[in-house]
Amino acid sequence: MLPRLPLDDRTYAEIVQQTRKLIPKRVPEWTDENAHDPGITFIELFAWLTEMQRYYIGRVPDKNRLRFLDLLGVRPADAASARVAVRFSNISKRLTLPRGTKLMAEDQMFETERSILLAPLSLDRIVTRTEREANDVTATNEHANVVFYAFGKEAAAASKLYISFDRELLPDELITLTVRLQPAEAAEQSGEPPELDQASRDAISPSARLSWKAYCWDEKSQTEGWTPVELLEDETLHLTIGGNVTFRLAAPMRPLIVHPASERARYWICCTVEEPGYELPPRIRQLMLHTVPAVQRDTLCEAIEFTAEGMPDESLEIDSYLGVFGKLRVQVREQDGSWRYWREVDTLAGIPETEAPQGLYTVSRQDTLDKVTITFGNGTRSAVPPPGSSVRVISYVPEFESYAMIGRSNGLPGQSFELYQLPCKRRNALKLQVGVRGSGGEWVWEDWERVDDFDRSTAEDRHFTYDPELRKLHFGNGEHGALPASGSEPNIRLIGCELGGGERGNIKPFLLSEWVNEAQEELGLHADNPGFASGGMEAETLPETLGRAQRELAQAFRAVTNEDYEAIARQTPGAAVARVHTIPLFRPGLSDYPREKAEGQISVVVVPYSMSATPSPSAGFLQTVKRHLDSRRLVTTEIHVIPPVYVKVTVNAVVIVEPQFVDEGAKLAELLERLLRPLDGEHGAKGWTFGRTVYKGDIYSALSGGNGVVYVQDLWLDGEGTHVRKSAGGDILLPPHGLVYSGVHDIKLVSRTHL
Repeated sequence: MLPRLPLDDRTYAEIVQQTRKLIPKRVPEWTDENAHDPGITFIELFAWLTEMQRYYIGRVPDKNRLRFLDLLGVRPADAASARVAVRFSNISKRLTLPRGTKLMAEDQMFETERSILLAPLSLDRIVTRTEREANDVTATNEHANVVFYAFGKEAAAASKLYISFDRELLPDELITLTVRLQPAEAAEQSGEPPELDQASRDAISPSARLSWKAYCWDEKSQTEGWTPVELLEDETLHLTIGGNVTFRLAAPMRPLIVHPASERARYWICCTVEEPGYELPPRIRQLMLHTVPAVQRDTLCEAIEFTAEGMPDESLEIDSYLGVFGKLRVQVREQDGSWRYWREVDTLAGIPETEAPQGLYTVSRQDTLDKVTITFGNGTRSAVPPPGSSVRVISYVPEFESYAMIGRSNGLPGQSFELYQLPCKRRNALKLQVGVRGSGGEWVWEDWERVDDFDRSTAEDRHFTYDPELRKLHFGNGEHGALPASGSEPNIRLIGCELGGGERGNIKPFLLSEWVNEAQEELGLHADNPGFASGGMEAETLPETLGRAQRELAQAFRAVTNEDYEAIARQTPGAAVARVHTIPLFRPGLSDYPREKAEGQISVVVVPYSMSATPSPSAGFLQTVKRHLDSRRLVTTEIHVIPPVYVKVTVNAVVIVEPQFVDEGAKLAELLERLLRPLDGEHGAKGWTFGRTVYKGDIYSALSGGNGVVYVQDLWLDGEGTHVRKSAGGDILLPPHGLVYSGVHDIKLVSRTHL
C-alpha cells in the first residue's frame, strides 16, 4: 500500500465548513444556508472534488512532487552557511588581512568576507550624555549581551554619544566603527538580526538625523573645537539599523576632558542628535573596532575575473587569502569564448623574441602578506592580453591540485562523476570546465554552467547538475544538455570549489579564535566572535519544502485586500511596526467619512513600537512604509501612510464597593488603563480597535470586573484630541484612524454600607 502523502490535510467536512463561513463576508445577500439550497449543494460538490483531487495528488512520487513545486517556482533550499562578526585585537602594527582569511572554531572553518585594515587602536571610554545626566557605559559595552541607550531614553535633541580612543587619530586615517543594535521588536533576541540587502537599506528613511564630530585643532581660526568628520559610509542610517560607520579626520586631534571620564584628557569623537524623531531610542549592544563579517566556509579553489586593458606591462592585484597563500594559474579568454592557460615564469627579462606570441606572466608576492601582483609582458618579449578580453586568475590550496581533475569524458550521454573526496553541501559550490584539443593540439577550456535539472536545457547548452547528497556530477543526454567532448586523458576540471554549510556553523560566542595559517598566526593577533553565528541551515527535505511552499503561497506579496496591506506593512524592513490598520476609500482631510469617499485611494495607519503613551511615527518612518507598499500596490491605487489620531479618554465614576475595598481605587484605574491603550499588551491582550467608539458599556464592563465592585452608580466620559466628538448618550466618537489612551481617571469609591 502506498504511503499517505497529503499536500493538504483538510477533510471534506472542514472544506465545507470553511467555505460556509465565507458566505456572510463574500455574498451577504445569500441568507438561506440550509441543505436544500442549490448553492449549498454546489459547495458540497466542489468540496468533494477538492478532497478527491488532493487525495490523488498526494499519491504521486517525490519526483513528480518536485516537478509540481517547480511549476510554482519553488525549489528545495540549499544548505546555508552561518555568518558572524569577527573582531581582531592585540594589534602592534598596521597591517591588512586579505579577504578569505581562514579561522577555526573547534572543527568549523570560517572565512572573512572582505579585506580589513588593522591599526594599533582601541576604544578607551564611552560616555552618553543627555540634558539631565551623563553616564560612563564603557563596562557595559564590554558585555555584548547588555544593552545601553545611545542617547538616553528620550533621545532628545542635543543628546550625545562620546567615544574616546587610546591614541590620537591621524588625519586621513580611515576608522571603521561597528555598531550592533538591539532590534526594536525582539528585546530578548540573542542572535544577530537578519541582514538587510542593499535594496532594503536604500528604501529606509531615517527617523532622526545625527552628526559626527571630533575635537580637533582648527588651522583657520587657530583654536580647538568640535569639527565635523568626513563621513565616508554610514550603514547604520543614523543608528536606525546595525552596521559600520566609516570616517576620517581632516585636522589633528586635541585631548579633552569629558565628564564623567574626568581623570585625564582623551581623544574624543562625538555623535549628536541634531533632529530627534526616533520611535524607539537606539539601544546599543556593542561598539567595536577592527571587525569584519565572516562566513562558515572553506574555499579550496576560486576564480576571479578581470577585464584586460591591453597595455604593455599590465598588472593585476589579487587581495584574497588563496591568492596570497595558495597557488595561482591564469587563463585568458579567446575570441571563440574558450579559455587558454598562460604560463608562469620567474622573470620576463631575457625572453627570446621568438617566444613573444606566447602567453607569459610573473607573480610577485608582498612581504605584507595582503596581496599578490600578476604582471604580463610588453608585447615584445611576451604576449599582452588583448584589450577588453577577460583574464581569469584561479587560486587554490596546494592539496586541491590532486582533486581538480575529476575525470575523462567518453562523449556518451548521461555521464556521471563521483566526488567522494569533496563533501560540498551546496549545489552551487562548484565551477566546472571541460577541455578540448585546439587546432594546434593544445588544450583549450570551455565553461559549463550548473543547473537544477535538464528540463529547460537544449542540445547546445553546456549544463551540468550536482547532487550534494550523493556527491555526484551529472551531464545531459545530448537532447537535454550538451555532451562534454571526449578525450584521451582527463579533461573535466574544477576551477571553483567551496565546502561548508549546515547548522553546525551556528557557533557560540568567543569560539572563533584559532588561526589556520601559520604566517598569520605569527603576527600575534587575537581573534574572536563577540556574538552568536546565525543563518546556518541544512538542505531542505521535500516535506520541509512543501511546508515552506504552503506558507509562502499564503503570504501576501501584492497589496490587493485590506489584509494584504496590513501584512505587508508589518514586514517593512527597517521599520518596527507594532500595529497597522487599513481604511479603504479614505484620505487625510476627508471630513465626512464614510459618507464622503475618496475613490481609488486607501489610507494605511501605522503605529510604531514606542515607549511613549501615544506612539507616533516620524516622517521618515511613514516614508519607509509607504515606499515598501508602493512597490506592491495596484497601479490604480493611491496610498496614504498616515499616523494615528490620539484621543485622551478620562473616566469619571462613582463605584459602590464592598467595605474592605474602598481604598483600592488605583486598581480600578489600572483596569481602565489596560482597556484604553493604543498598543497590544502582554498575554495576548489587544489594544483599542482603530476608530471604535468608546461606549459607556465598555467602561461599565471593565469596572464591574474589579475586586469588590457591587455596581457602578454614576459614570461620565471626557475626551480630548483632534476630531473627537461626543454622542448624545455621552459616548466618545473616534475618527476612522483614531486610537485612545488613558487620562488621569477620577474614580470615587463608596462603601455599600454607607448608602
